[in-house]
Amino acid sequence: RRSVSERGFTTADPITPNGERPFVRVAAVDELSRNGDRVHVQLLDSDGRPRHVSLINHHGDVFAVDSLCYHAGGPLGAGDIEDVGSFACLSCPWHLYKVTLQTGEKLYRSTTFADDGVSLVPAGIKSAGKRQRTHSTEKRGDGWYVRLDLAGDFESDKFANKKVPGIAGARVVRV
Repeated sequence: RRSVSERGFTTADPITPNGERPFVRVAAVDELSRNGDRVHVQLLDSDGRPRHVSLINHHGDVFAVDSLCYHAGGPLGAGDIEDVGSFACLSCPWHLYKVTLQTGEKLYRSTTFADDGVSLVPAGIKSAGKRQRTHSTEKRGDGWYVRLDLAGDFESDKFANKKVPGIAGARVVRV
């Protein structure tokens, strides 16, 4: 017998009176139990439009981010995790942009001119602001749940429903 998520739908909380989106079950507890575990899903809205979301376990914390990179639609959710300063970041396989797992900010190593006015020297890690949409996760007894956080505009929105190699095999879940 196939599981709920294998049949293309899942359990969801009801939509709250203030219109907050429901948490939707997207994975079994054991699918995200180890550091580095990932689950890629396509969450279908009421119109059938998909949004690609990747859930990633990083040292026991599970984060959810739009799977496709805000910059050019690359497979960010399949990227390596790197520590940039004190931040855990996904590194986009296409252009190596660094995006924090927790907030979706693009980080970069900044430089400044040295006292000689000619040479560049490192000036630390800086944020270019939030570019990648992140979503809420919740672990319950029967699995991992995600709630789409769609307030505001993010650059990753323009790629949220595109098909890109590297995020293959994503299960389809109706919201």
